[in-house]
Amino acid sequence: MIKTFASPRLRMIWWGRPSHSTPANLATVLRRDLALLHAATDADDLHQACGRRLQPMIDESIPFDTPDPDLDPDPGPNDHQDRYTLRVGYGWWLLFRFTAGEAHGVALDEALGP
Repeated sequence: MIKTFASPRLRMIWWGRPSHSTPANLATVLRRDLALLHAATDADDLHQACGRRLQPMIDESIPFDTPDPDLDPDPGPNDHQDRYTLRVGYGWWLLFRFTAGEAHGVALDEALGP
C-alpha cells in the first residue's frame, strides 16, 4: 500500500489528474506501476509483479555506497535493504522505501542520458 509520496506531481498522477506537462503515455505507465506498488503486501509480491525492473537502490559493488561511520555511527545490517528503484520506462524510475507492506516516499526520477 502506498502511504506517502515525495512528489505532489506523482500524487496527482495516482489520483488520476496528471499535469499537462506529463505525457499521456508516461502517466498511463506510472498509474500501472503505482497500482502494482499499492497492491503489494510484501517485497516478494513486488519482485513477482515487476521482475527485473525492480532493483535494490543500493548497489553493493559501488564502494561509496557503504555507510560512513562518521555520519552514521551505528548502521544497522538491514539499513538499505528496504529501498528500491522501479524502472518505469521512457527514461523514468520510481524510487521508494518498502517496509511492512507499505511504500513510503514514492518519488519519480528521470534517468540521466548516456
